[in-house]
Amino acid sequence: MFENKTWNGVHYSRYIASWVRVGGNIKDGDLFRKWLKSIGVPEDITWDIYNLASNGKLELQTSAMKFLKGNKK
Repeated sequence: MFENKTWNGVHYSRYIASWVRVGGNIKDGDLFRKWLKSIGVPEDITWDIYNLASNGKLELQTSAMKFLKGNKK
């Protein structure tokens, strides 16, 4: 089970959201982890954050994909 822990007073999900909101892609895990390291996040925690970001629930991903396809403008 994944936990939205904090590092340096910031929840892991905030690092993920910040990356995605400025156009970063979680699929490019090397670049995402490189960015995390560049802001001082330790190696073990970069992997924890990346694992949280890259592991979804298949049923939810399928539902989200169908929703997005059905609601394109």
